[in-house]
Amino acid sequence: MKNIKILSAVVIVAVTFMSFNGIEKNKETEKAEITAIFDDCVIDLEAQLEASLKMDQLNANDIQVVEINEEIDLGFDAFEYLPIGFNAFAGTDISTQDFEIFENEEIVELGFDSAAYLPNEFNAYAL
Repeated sequence: MKNIKILSAVVIVAVTFMSFNGIEKNKETEKAEITAIFDDCVIDLEAQLEASLKMDQLNANDIQVVEINEEIDLGFDAFEYLPIGFNAFAGTDISTQDFEIFENEEIVELGFDSAAYLPNEFNAYAL
């Protein structure tokens, strides 16, 4: 009976040590995966930094703007519905004189005379 207890204790201890060994191997594989992901991120970061440095050296005259004019098919001829001599670009030379600016200032009523609390000859708009 004593031998069976010792044998079962030895088996339990061996299984326990094997499970710890498996945990260590699992931790090592996880660490290797995290290191690989980190290395990929560092490589991506370095590539982005190099690209941003190249963008700083970019000359504005080197940029070419490409405009794509796409025709829109409405399913009917829009010119049939426009008046004769219609010019869509007529009147596009708008200046600031074409606009009227209205400034409506609201009068704030405080409920008391504020002049009594201000210095003599006080001007809020003085420079």
